[in-house]
Amino acid sequence: MTDRRNHRYAVAVAEQDGRRQCTRLDRTALTGLDEAVAAVRGAANSDVSFGFFNADESFFLILRVTPAETALLLSDARAAQRHTLAAQALDATGAAPPGGDTGAALPAGDLDIVSALGLTAAGMAAVLAGPDALPDDQLRVIAERCGFAAEFDRVKT
Repeated sequence: MTDRRNHRYAVAVAEQDGRRQCTRLDRTALTGLDEAVAAVRGAANSDVSFGFFNADESFFLILRVTPAETALLLSDARAAQRHTLAAQALDATGAAPPGGDTGAALPAGDLDIVSALGLTAAGMAAVLAGPDALPDDQLRVIAERCGFAAEFDRVKT
């Protein structure tokens, strides 16, 4: 079971000197998409940086930020009905908000977002398909499969 204190955090991940470096971001990065992107850009000295955002028990957001673009993956589009960050992320994907309660999580965005870190779109889909997994647990699995779980765990707490 996941410790409740870990249900709100933001972590930037970048490759530096051949290894993945994790940096804890201020929680203000969870208030909106612009704040999240700015926090990731400000934290990393790398051409490609990632942001892992766990806003609460209902969704997570991953950003891939490059000088030219920002890509994202929202773990569950249904969260857009209750959370500003999720609503702005869903809007950025161009996907329509889901109607009604579908029961299952509805990811939106780029499933291939962390392929450069070692997790393919199929692998991400498998992580997201876990019916009872909390977003914190899913992010931990993603970090583990991408090879930086120990560093991720260290900075998120």
